[in-house]
Amino acid sequence: MGMKVKAHILRDYRTDDAPETDQFGEEGIEEQRLHNSVAFTSLLYNEADGLVYCGITAYDADILYTFDPQTLAFTSLGWADVGEKYDVKVHRSLCMGNDGILYGATACLHDVTQRLKAPGGKVFSYDPGTGELKVLCTPIEHDYIQTITLDPERMLIYGQTYPVSNFFKYDIRADEVTNFSYIGSSTHISVLDDGGRFWGCYKSGGNKLFCYDPDADEITWFDHGLPNDGAVDGMVNGGDGYIYVGLTRGELVRLDPQTAECEYLGKPYPEGRMPGLLIGEDGLIYGCGGNAREANAAKLFSYDRDKGSFTVFGELYDADLDTGCYYAHDITALDGNTFYVAETDNPYRSGYLWECRVGQ
Repeated sequence: MGMKVKAHILRDYRTDDAPETDQFGEEGIEEQRLHNSVAFTSLLYNEADGLVYCGITAYDADILYTFDPQTLAFTSLGWADVGEKYDVKVHRSLCMGNDGILYGATACLHDVTQRLKAPGGKVFSYDPGTGELKVLCTPIEHDYIQTITLDPERMLIYGQTYPVSNFFKYDIRADEVTNFSYIGSSTHISVLDDGGRFWGCYKSGGNKLFCYDPDADEITWFDHGLPNDGAVDGMVNGGDGYIYVGLTRGELVRLDPQTAECEYLGKPYPEGRMPGLLIGEDGLIYGCGGNAREANAAKLFSYDRDKGSFTVFGELYDADLDTGCYYAHDITALDGNTFYVAETDNPYRSGYLWECRVGQ
């Protein structure tokens, strides 16, 4: 099956001299990089308004955009006017509530020497109907938020922080934060099982699984992790009673929430990474992964649960621009055949938003 690929450019910073670090230090960074070096890190398609919401990395704190698939226009939602200079990305932190409100959180890149000067990451909401962007809370002082998971029924947001790896819960209705404190690790993205329990990993002689039951207000700490001590790169609730986990080595695993047992399903490509997973309209699991450090470009694939087989649609490569996706970081679906993939960590140019039309 073929795939048509097109890259969409928000800002196009380029350099032949890749920086050794992305840290945002006391002395700041040069103007061109400050305003034009961006990467796409979180994506969420909103069927209600037909827009793709984009959380990006940007050193000028302009980190929240929409992309219109019809007009191909990017629109800033104005985070730079609401946040502060250490809010330089929305990492894996965009969720849509049953109320039609978008929820997100801010992440950081600054050096540890700046940690105590930085106030901390923020949980925020955005109303697509009114355009209101609101800071809801700063859950943990000085630490920023790598990822959030929304429980739309209980109106709870779970989050994991960086550089200190805390696990927290934010009750939206009560406007209350519970910090479960240091867990030593964090999943790239987490999910809820069918019972509303949050699943993640903690560090104790390796990455081990835990789940939090909000009804019992209790954490269960398991004494095992994922196969071969794998680290979580992507997670999705399969809608079949199982959780599907992409590992940083580019492998897919099935987790049974009733027993916490894990089954290795396979590896669709030789490269590592599997950060984005979703359930397609056809019931297949779609995902992105691979990277240009090990191949020409990142890839889009699907997994058929009935057949137990993978299909790799090909590399995310735009022939017109003669460039490929360096690192795929997240994925969202416009319909059954159109997917958008976020590109990050390209050391030589800004990351792009990649449009992939399967079957063309």
